[in-house]
Amino acid sequence: MDTNEYNKIKQDILDRPIIYRELEPKEIVALGENFYNFGNTSVQVEPEIAEIIDNIAGITKGQTRIAHENYGDFGVTNLRNFFGQATKDNRIVVAADTQSKQIVDVIPLKDKLITPYAFFNFVEMYMDKNQYYPLKVEYLNGGNMVSIIMKPIHEEYMEYSKGDRFLSNAVFFMWTPAEIAMGNYYIRLVCTNGSTRLIRHSMAKITSPDMSEFRKVLCITSDSDPFIENLDTMLESARIAKKTNASVNELKSAVNMLVKQGIDYEDANKIIPYEQTKTKYEKAGYPMVYKYMTQAKSDKTMWEIFNMLTYFATHNDVWSPHDLRRSSLMESSMGLLLKKRDIKEYYNIF
Repeated sequence: MDTNEYNKIKQDILDRPIIYRELEPKEIVALGENFYNFGNTSVQVEPEIAEIIDNIAGITKGQTRIAHENYGDFGVTNLRNFFGQATKDNRIVVAADTQSKQIVDVIPLKDKLITPYAFFNFVEMYMDKNQYYPLKVEYLNGGNMVSIIMKPIHEEYMEYSKGDRFLSNAVFFMWTPAEIAMGNYYIRLVCTNGSTRLIRHSMAKITSPDMSEFRKVLCITSDSDPFIENLDTMLESARIAKKTNASVNELKSAVNMLVKQGIDYEDANKIIPYEQTKTKYEKAGYPMVYKYMTQAKSDKTMWEIFNMLTYFATHNDVWSPHDLRRSSLMESSMGLLLKKRDIKEYYNIF
């Protein structure tokens, strides 16, 4: 990515017709099905926005379904207002599109609102101070979540194993109006397929645009303790994953990650062979409940499953090149890699 491309994407995000408004939880009042009053402004919202508000209030889909079945829209409205008034979040940010007059996101604040202007100012301060440059910008919801991946001018490489090298000192910054997260960004060099990008995991988070918060992160570089600790953890997890077969339960987790990002369940199983493997065990007489799934060995190593997920994230043509779901899936994949492995004692039909 050259400077002109970076500046264009940055300006496109900053020019979005989005306004942010901070509200108390009690200022968001349900008036009817997906119809709300946001601080004396009444708006019909999309179902996914209503679901976000429900999640913030601690309301499950099951609770709204039962309320609707028994009391109709009136019951759902009362349920939402009862829980909404009890929400413990101090402040909530509502993002609205001034052109479409639609609510595009609702975010609980952790401290203070961080605007996209503050985010870009901060990451550019980091790049200038630590000699990094932007590699890629990804975003979701038209820019309500933004990730900037950076490469250092002075690159450092390490090896998982002989011939398996990766760039170890790249970083990423992820922004929402509630926080900025910083983490390691590992770029593997793999044959002719290009780079398989490995993201994980956060080293620091900023929840306020105050300069005192920014200073805490500006000094995090490849020779600082959080950077080194994350790298060591990742390398050890990779070594274990290469010699450990994934359990059927871990295949299920991988499929669920794909489904969460909007991939059809059937298509997800074409990427990760969960259903096929589970069926083989069921035919062999093993009940595929959680206890057995964590002990049932697949014919894929955990490293292979990890690579299947990250390869799809980087190479699929389902999402646009700047779709933040790519980074989200890679971060989830690294989270799966870092977990303690299921394998202890296996039932093995392979």
